[in-house]
This record gives sequence, structure tokens and C-alpha cells, in this order.
Amino acid sequence: MGNLAQIEKAAEKIIALCQKEKPTKTDKARMLALHADIFNGIEKLAECELCGTISEIIVTMTLAEVTAKLCQECGVKALEAGKIQKTTPRRQSRRAKTSKMAPKPKVESDAQPAESPTSPAELQTRVEAETGIKKADVKRVQKILNDIATPMSLTHTLTYVKREVDNAKLKVEPGALEKAVEILMAG
Repeated sequence: MGNLAQIEKAAEKIIALCQKEKPTKTDKARMLALHADIFNGIEKLAECELCGTISEIIVTMTLAEVTAKLCQECGVKALEAGKIQKTTPRRQSRRAKTSKMAPKPKVESDAQPAESPTSPAELQTRVEAETGIKKADVKRVQKILNDIATPMSLTHTLTYVKREVDNAKLKVEPGALEKAVEILMAG
């Protein structure tokens, strides 16, 4: 029995267990075992380097000093053509490219254009001195900024941070918070 057939049978058994009127603890244990079987079957499948299909049988073929792992169809085509025509690697998703290409926006502060502090403690002290926000609150704001998953525009970042500060019930003036966010993002 091939891997695909094994995966199909295990999936049918899981479906049958799920359709029972009252599944029991032993049914759950069986489902977990079947899940492991499905996972093992999937792990054994391989991808053709030319067409990208998943197959149980992949052949490593070398023709004219080009080596590739091919499915049956691509292997036959390569033999008939007398060469392996590798395609270019797949493009990364648009989302992955934009996250790599779009750096976090940096905003320069009017107060100190020369250099940015080297350590987080120096940055926090600078923000405290320029905005009047307590150091503990500055640390909380900095943590909120660091927890932002993807780069955002300054406007969206400010909106997000204001909401988080409100949720955390920090008492920070809106103008001071805006300036603190600009300094922390630039630093």
C-alpha cells in the first residue's frame, strides 16, 4: 500500500470516528494514532523539482550534468528530450517580500537630531527627560512598540499605542505619548 492510500484510509477512519454519536476517550486515542499515521505518510511524500507535484515515487535523475528529483511524468519527458530543464525557483509570497523590503519607519525627533542613544536604558532616559513621562511608563510604551508584529506607518503606530496605553490604564498626556513614540521609533 502506498503512502497516499495509507493517508486516505487513515483519514476515512478518523471521519468514521468523528461521526460516532458519542466518541469516547479510546476514540480520541485512536484518532491521535491515526493522526500520527497520516503525518508519517505525508512526511514520506516527496516533491518533483520540475512540476512541484507530490508523489510517492521520486527518481533522482542526472542528464547532461544536471541532477534533479523528478516524478514519473517529468522523468519520462526529460528522457525523451535528452535533458532536464530546471525551472526557476518559486517566488516567495508577496507578504514575505513586503515584510523584508519595508523597514520600520524611522522618524527624526526635533529635539536631538545628532545621534540616537546606544542602549535601551539611555533611550528611556532621553524619552523621560524630553516628555516628562515616568520611566516605568516609558518602559511599558517601549514594550508595546516592540510587540508590534509588522512595521506600520507612524499614524497607525500612534493609534495602536494610544489604545494599548488606554487599555493598560497608563496616565500619559497625548502630546507626550506622541513624542515618546517618535523618539522610541527613531532610536
